Amino acid sequence: MMRRTKNEDHFDIVEDHYFTTTELEKSSAIWPVRLGMDISKTSCHVGPKAVPYFYFIFVLEGQAEFIYKEKKYRVQKSDVFCFFPHLAHEFYTDQEHPLQKVWIAFEGPKSLALLERIGINPSKPFIANAVSEEILELISNLFSIVNDHNRQGSDLARLITLHQIFEELSRNTSGALCNSVCSDYWLQQGKDYIEMHYCDRVTIEQIAEHVGVDRAHFSRKFHSTFLISPAKYLQTLKINEAKRLLEQTTYNLSIIAQSIGYTDMSTFSKAFKKTAGIPPREYRFRHQSRQEIRTANA
Repeated sequence: MMRRTKNEDHFDIVEDHYFTTTELEKSSAIWPVRLGMDISKTSCHVGPKAVPYFYFIFVLEGQAEFIYKEKKYRVQKSDVFCFFPHLAHEFYTDQEHPLQKVWIAFEGPKSLALLERIGINPSKPFIANAVSEEILELISNLFSIVNDHNRQGSDLARLITLHQIFEELSRNTSGALCNSVCSDYWLQQGKDYIEMHYCDRVTIEQIAEHVGVDRAHFSRKFHSTFLISPAKYLQTLKINEAKRLLEQTTYNLSIIAQSIGYTDMSTFSKAFKKTAGIPPREYRFRHQSRQEIRTANA
């Protein structure tokens, strides 16, 4: 869906595109849901209002004062601001310099992690002078993709371009800024590492070493942030994968145990029962019985 040249109380929308999310996009770290450009009128007040997605605001021209979580941010050409889902914001446009901006709304399971990588989080939603010529070119490419009738359904092209924008913003963000804003970025790295390697025979010591901290500090910080210990989180991921294999395959228990990183059946069975409450054989039997009942009642 796309709207063009629409007049509203506070701004003129030059372009406004909504995307229907595809299965490919939903399997990604992030995906775009909306793209647009507008020119705000001078001396106007917008908000307070909240949005349902993450919103990148790229300032092309003009000035404004954004108010977010009771803090004020003076934005101008080449700055980037991010709105977070369901958090209210408002802004005042400048009397002499109309605000022209592009917005990209996105969502996905790794939205916060990718924002942290470029130095943005709910406590620090603003980067000054971050819109480079390369980013402007990528934004232009994104508009070209959605305006090309032969490519409007190109979910892959949209995904690639959005990730390239993040990559370019990450490149433009200095290491000092990232370190000051993302002092706990290593923690998200550790969580991501667990999610990627939980089927391997990885230990908490190895994960802590991977992110450059000692095991005790990693475990304490992980538990205080995610309200679960890294060891329990690792085991939960393993058992959830075991449940999937028990439900969707005919693999024997030995193969399932090995596929999720357990060296022997006994250790796997004890861990499964501790987490799921019943042994893996019984779990498979109950699932099959439920499936047979559903089939009979269909």
